[in-house]
Amino acid sequence: MTHILLIDGNNIGYASMYVPALSRLAHDGQQTGGIMGLAQSVMRISALYPCAVPVVLWDGHAAWRKTLCPEYKDNRKSIPEKIAVAESWRQQQPLASTLLMHMGVIQMRAADAEADDLAGRLCMDPEAFANHGIERITMISGDTDWWQAISERVDWFTPITDKAMSLDLMRTDAAKDGPFESPGEYLLAKSVAGDSSDNIPGVPGVGIATAVKLLRLHGGLEGIRRAVESGQAKDKKSAAIADLLPIIERNRQIMDWRLAPASEPGVTSTN
Repeated sequence: MTHILLIDGNNIGYASMYVPALSRLAHDGQQTGGIMGLAQSVMRISALYPCAVPVVLWDGHAAWRKTLCPEYKDNRKSIPEKIAVAESWRQQQPLASTLLMHMGVIQMRAADAEADDLAGRLCMDPEAFANHGIERITMISGDTDWWQAISERVDWFTPITDKAMSLDLMRTDAAKDGPFESPGEYLLAKSVAGDSSDNIPGVPGVGIATAVKLLRLHGGLEGIRRAVESGQAKDKKSAAIADLLPIIERNRQIMDWRLAPASEPGVTSTN
């Protein structure tokens, strides 16, 4: 049985561009910090999990998310610095993929899906474990959206801050804005709060911790709606949640990997 490391290639490569020592690297005028940062991360993670198989997942173009939320990820083009970093990483990404190929690292991409969606198919489908002989998966990403797939056989680690998250840890204060009863509770609370990193607006003034509190108090979104309609819940935040239920459902469709349209991932390079 195999332990798999699912590595969020774009997330880690892009984040590397903000590391001062890496951001200054260049060759013949071409910045190379993202390439170096991703390669270093893959090697370091492989050393931390020496018996595991690294698999780098790449983003395709999930246009359906933009259809649901036109402002999706537009904040990454909001200021000149962000535009410059994004463009530099766009130029470096094919070179990073080529380097990983020569390193013998397995890579996967689907044209119409993000790395998140590929991770979801592998982590949240019991048949994927059985069909591919997988015993355990560790998700490697700085994106906490990936927490939704945490289970008894799936955990999460970010090389950006060296923080780990597991099913047990989610149920403690080690989880930011937690504890959470389950990954599903975290995902629903995030659907309420929105996601500023992806420019997905949520209920104004309601963060994840407050969303968890109100969801538990009233027994979910429908419970909040009923409590507001009956007059049992008179606070402004519950009323705001009840008013914006369509937005929350839209956010859940964007964020919940189980709701992503099916597509066929491709293995772009192997050992």
